[in-house]
Amino acid sequence: MPATALLELGVLVALFTAYNVIRAMQGTDVDAALDHAHSIVGAERWLFDHVERPLNHWLVTVTVLAVPACYFYAVFHYVATPFVLFRSWRIGGWVYRRGYWTIVLASAIALVVYARYPVAPPRLVPDLDSIDVMRRFADYGWWGEAASAPRAIGDATNQYAAMPSLHFGWSLWCGIQMWSFGARRWRIAAVVYPTLQVFVVIGTANHFALDVVGGAACVLVAIGVVWGVRVLGERPWRSDGRDLDRKAVQHGIPAGCVEQ
Repeated sequence: MPATALLELGVLVALFTAYNVIRAMQGTDVDAALDHAHSIVGAERWLFDHVERPLNHWLVTVTVLAVPACYFYAVFHYVATPFVLFRSWRIGGWVYRRGYWTIVLASAIALVVYARYPVAPPRLVPDLDSIDVMRRFADYGWWGEAASAPRAIGDATNQYAAMPSLHFGWSLWCGIQMWSFGARRWRIAAVVYPTLQVFVVIGTANHFALDVVGGAACVLVAIGVVWGVRVLGERPWRSDGRDLDRKAVQHGIPAGCVEQ
């Protein structure tokens, strides 16, 4: 296996390990998580009262939508994200490099927030009148009271890591990558997938709207950094549209000493 591939694999393994360790360790400060959740509700009061909670209460009454929504929340991001990353790798070039480092950086940013700012999801805030849709329909799947975690290991997961929503963040990342694939079917999927994810994470009361915004911010900041690094890396070689400086360096002449 090439050294670059080993490095990328090692980064992913380290990130996955850190993700699980931090999420597991930061689930004990319930009071802080509830306080932060109330702060979020205060910031988006009208939206929560008129959109988020009504959607949640409606979804739980429509079993034919609620059950697929539960499975979508529990499964799809674990399937779609690796698949899109693999597809990006098959394409290679900038599409893959941008995608790989964007998702790594976005996830790392989210981990810092999880460690510093625990937030309870709406379904775990007693006075919000939100309904835990996944718990209500637990008999249809493997999950219990801890969101999508299997019943036997619910205590091992941190339920107070709602901000940012990486469910949405990863779906937005998938959308950006799929849009770059070019074909019409990919671009349709690029719009549909993140849109469905917003509906699901809010409708099941697993996230506030601001959690979704937070997930989007992680991805957009990460992709901005990746683009910035690329631009800075290329700038020294640009010279009124020609590669004179690069050719000079290749021949042992200091950059900028070539007459244009």
